[in-house]
Amino acid sequence: MFKKGISAYVGMEHSLTDNVAYLKMASKYGYSLLFTSLHVPEASAEDILRDFGEFTSQAKALGYRTIADISPRAFNMLGASMADLEPLREFAVDVWRFDFGFSFKEIACFSENGQFNIQVNASTIDKQALKQLLRTRIRAHNIESCHNFYPREETGLSFELFCQRSVEFRKQGIPVYAFIPSRENPRGPIYAGLPTLEEHREIPSLIAAKHFAATGLCDGVIFGDSFVPEAELKAVGELPGDVVQLKCRVTAGISEIERTILFATKHTNRTDPGRYCLRSEESRGLYNINADRQIIAPNNTVLRTCGAIAIDNSGYGRYMGELQLITQELAADQRVNVVAEVIEEELFLLDYIKPGQRFAFIEE
Repeated sequence: MFKKGISAYVGMEHSLTDNVAYLKMASKYGYSLLFTSLHVPEASAEDILRDFGEFTSQAKALGYRTIADISPRAFNMLGASMADLEPLREFAVDVWRFDFGFSFKEIACFSENGQFNIQVNASTIDKQALKQLLRTRIRAHNIESCHNFYPREETGLSFELFCQRSVEFRKQGIPVYAFIPSRENPRGPIYAGLPTLEEHREIPSLIAAKHFAATGLCDGVIFGDSFVPEAELKAVGELPGDVVQLKCRVTAGISEIERTILFATKHTNRTDPGRYCLRSEESRGLYNINADRQIIAPNNTVLRTCGAIAIDNSGYGRYMGELQLITQELAADQRVNVVAEVIEEELFLLDYIKPGQRFAFIEE
C-alpha cells in the first residue's frame, strides 16, 4: 500500500487548535502518516514542550502514525538520555527519526533498550554505512527510512542518488519514504518548497507523488510543507499507489465504447509489449463484453505521437477494441483511432510502465 503523509509542527506560527484542524482535514483524504520535529530552528522550545504531548495524542486518536525528528539538543530538552528513555514514552510517537548527532551505536541502543521504532535518513546513508548500521545490535524489524527534504533551491537530491540509496534499503526489506513539496503553500523562511528531489521543486505535487509511486522504490510520500491547501491534499490523497496514473486530453467525438475502454479499468501492460507501444491486456475483453456489440468506426486516424492513446477500429478485425499507449512515433493508420493524448508534463512516466505493470487514465 502506497501511504501518504503530511507534516505539521508545534511551536511555530500555527496554534495547536489550527494544527489539529489540519490533521482532521487531511485524514478525510486518507493521510495516515504525520511527520513532525522537535528541533525546528524557527520553533519556540517553550511552546514545543507545552503542546507536543497533546498534539501527538490528538494525532494518534485520528489514526496517524507519527514520526518525530529528534536531535541531541531536543533529547536533552526532554530530559532523556541513553540511560533513561522514559521521558520519550510520554508522547504518542510511533517512530523516532534520527537524522544527525547520534552514532549508529547510540541508535541501536535506542532501538534495543527502548524498543522504539526508529527511522534513519535514507539520503545520507550509503551502502557501506547501511551495512555498518545493520551490524550493530539494532532491532531490524523496528527500522525504516525516509529521505531528507531540502528547503534551499538547488540542493535537492538527484534522481540517480535517490535510486542508489533507496535500492540498498529495499534490498534489506526496510521501508523507504520521501518528501514532496507543496506548490501552493511552501513553508518559510525560504518559501521554496520542501522536496526530496530537486527536479520536484517546480512541478505539481501530484506529479511528484506519481513519480515516486511509479519508481517502485518508495512505500509512500509525505508533504514536507505544512498546511497544504485542501485541493492539493485531495489530489495526492486520491492517487492509487499500485498503478501508474496518467492524465490525458480526450479527442472530441470518441464513441461511448471507446470512452469505456479508456477509463473503465486499470490496464495491465502485457508481459510481451510491442517495440513501439504498451498494450492493454484488458481492453479487447472490455470491448467484447459491451452489450450491444457496437462497432468502433474509424475516427481521428492520425499520426500517433509518443503519449498517444490508440484503439483499434473495425478495420483491424478481431483486434478491434485493443488499446495501445504509444511510446515511439508511428504513422497514421486508417485502422487505428487516436482517442486521447497523455499530457506533456506526464510523458516521462511512460518510462516506468514495465511489462506486467498496471496503468490507468484520468481525464484532464
